[in-house]
Amino acid sequence: MMNRRYVPDLPEQNALSEANFLRLEKLLGGLKNSHYDFQWFGRNNEPVQVHAEIIERFKFTSTVNLIKQNSALPKPMDRVQLTIRMYHDARMAEVVTWDSGRQLSGVYPYPNDRMYQIDEKAQANVFLGEWLAHLLRHGVAEREWTPS
Repeated sequence: MMNRRYVPDLPEQNALSEANFLRLEKLLGGLKNSHYDFQWFGRNNEPVQVHAEIIERFKFTSTVNLIKQNSALPKPMDRVQLTIRMYHDARMAEVVTWDSGRQLSGVYPYPNDRMYQIDEKAQANVFLGEWLAHLLRHGVAEREWTPS
């Protein structure tokens, strides 16, 4: 049996990063504000809240925290937090941390101490894309705050 090394599919990952940038830009209205709250109703009509906060703004990058809370789910599934870096010049966005953890690596050895999959970062970016697409389809903005 041959042990094959994982090689990321860069064109696929770049396309996903570009799509996620566009989704975030649309959802956050071009990042004019610093805080955004959204809500949709899940199964059994329970509210699912999403809070977005722009925590850093620079000329070429912005960093966004997205936090989803669903009180109908058991802990620890009731809360998911992603930190996303947006690259304005390249028009790409990627997940940099998951649940306030350390920065995600592009490839992980397997097995590893954190039990990450070999392609954990790619999976996190797919998850982000699905989550943003769902939020754009079903989410309702509750309120926005202007930067102080």
